[in-house]
Amino acid sequence: SKPHTAKTMSTTSAPPPPPATMSKPKAIPLVPIPTSCFDENHLPSVLHQPDPMTPEAERQARRRTCRFIEEAGGQRCLRLPRVAIATATVFFHRFYAKQAFQEHDRFEVAMACLLLAGKTEESPKKLDFVIRECWKLRRKAQQQQLQNKLVSGGDSPNVGGMSPTNIMSSPSSSSGGDLHMKSDEFARLKERVLLLERVILHTIGFELSIDHPFKFLIDCAQGLSKKRLLEYNPTKKAKLVGKDGQPMGKPQQNNQLVQELAQNAISFANDSLHTSLCLQFSAQQIAMACVYLSGTHAGIGPIAGKTWLDLLDGISAEELTSISVQILELVQSNRRGVDSGQFKAIRKDLDEMMKGGSGGGSSQPDAKRQKVN
Repeated sequence: SKPHTAKTMSTTSAPPPPPATMSKPKAIPLVPIPTSCFDENHLPSVLHQPDPMTPEAERQARRRTCRFIEEAGGQRCLRLPRVAIATATVFFHRFYAKQAFQEHDRFEVAMACLLLAGKTEESPKKLDFVIRECWKLRRKAQQQQLQNKLVSGGDSPNVGGMSPTNIMSSPSSSSGGDLHMKSDEFARLKERVLLLERVILHTIGFELSIDHPFKFLIDCAQGLSKKRLLEYNPTKKAKLVGKDGQPMGKPQQNNQLVQELAQNAISFANDSLHTSLCLQFSAQQIAMACVYLSGTHAGIGPIAGKTWLDLLDGISAEELTSISVQILELVQSNRRGVDSGQFKAIRKDLDEMMKGGSGGGSSQPDAKRQKVN
């Protein structure tokens, strides 16, 4: 969305009131936040007084809650379609681009985002069902964290904003871990989630139509394949064999290339939802970066004489590097104890791209997705 510009006062209008009587307008970022204005050092939670969060703490709060949204919306809980979970995550990011974590419970906001996203994506869920399933998931996670802490011999933690005593002995829950629908806690949550749903709508400016990277990356992968602009590197190509044990022919190789490129790109796009990339870049740009990461991860690269920047129209080296690095940093934090050779090669390729190199080489083949050192 285009930045709003202040209206110029007419020279024939009445003189403005004295400065002392003029109210200072609130500096609220637009939705989505343009790349040029995004600065995590100036997010509301970081600037909040008297208890500001560090940018790292704000980032971690986003990531943990995004994991909660993904699990709560999944097949074991709310059984929402993937696009609805992605929409809920974008709503959450946009909400906390304008609001502070200190002012609103992030798990209650997550419930409201899931409720709203279900309606937006034509997969509505009843409010009571959303509250009950999310509450059970949160309580289970809190108890597991407490148990792990006690087993390790550490001090009793305060998990998810609830003390250990409250976790283990909540009067509104039964021994099975369910929330009583007639309890005061359930009534409070119901009222709070309904209120937050309205607050979210106003905060995001009623922008309910969300573009996600998934469709764009599928189109990008298929388009590059049809034009024969991608190929496996020699090392990976030598390992491609069919079901009969014989080397794959060109059609088989091309079919597998599209499938592998799309599957890995979707996985990277899912990872991107746990970052604030949706506040910084368009869905198309994120999709192109995911295709790049997928190709370099799978040993797929541009044909001779071409670079990734030649193939990915509409994204600069700086934008591609910024998106890729943020996704790799997230994967690094989630994939511990795994060899990092694959992602080191990707980082090296990005560095060469930024320096004006070809940036078209593909990485070592057949390595698992892993963290970067």
